[in-house]
Amino acid sequence: DLEAALPSPKSLAGFRLTPLAFEKDDDSNHHIDFITACSNLRAANYNITPSDRQTTKRIAGKIIPAIATTTALVTGLVCLE
Repeated sequence: DLEAALPSPKSLAGFRLTPLAFEKDDDSNHHIDFITACSNLRAANYNITPSDRQTTKRIAGKIIPAIATTTALVTGLVCLE
């Protein structure tokens, strides 16, 4: 049973996660491979056409500029307010 295999919340007191930097252009870290595998599993669940590694890399490359643009827009609107 998966729930029984999970550690108790008390045993995780003080546990710290270390974030990793996402780098889509470094093939040695396998970030794009992992994202492609996850998206293809989701595609299989919902009968969506799976994507290849290059498509995933292209889409991931557009997300970061979109986040930066949105952040700049919201910051500008806050300043105007």
